[in-house]
Amino acid sequence: MEPALYDGDRVVTYNFGGIKRGSVIVFKYKKTIYVKRVDKVIDDKVFVSGDNKKLSSKVEPISKEQIIGRVVLRYSSSLER
Repeated sequence: MEPALYDGDRVVTYNFGGIKRGSVIVFKYKKTIYVKRVDKVIDDKVFVSGDNKKLSSKVEPISKEQIIGRVVLRYSSSLER
């Protein structure tokens, strides 16, 4: 599976609802901004993982309050792609 995002890509987010399994979200975790895919949502907890399981950093379940927004548009800042 190819990753949905590459280094240098830019995203546009929407921050009102719509978080479900498979959504790509931007969130804050321990003073760092992450972009990950939602695995599941249980009550107020959101379980996430990266598309590249070998290189992706592991993150504990996050709360919905940590979410900055759901990625709705990706565009490349590079002319190489």
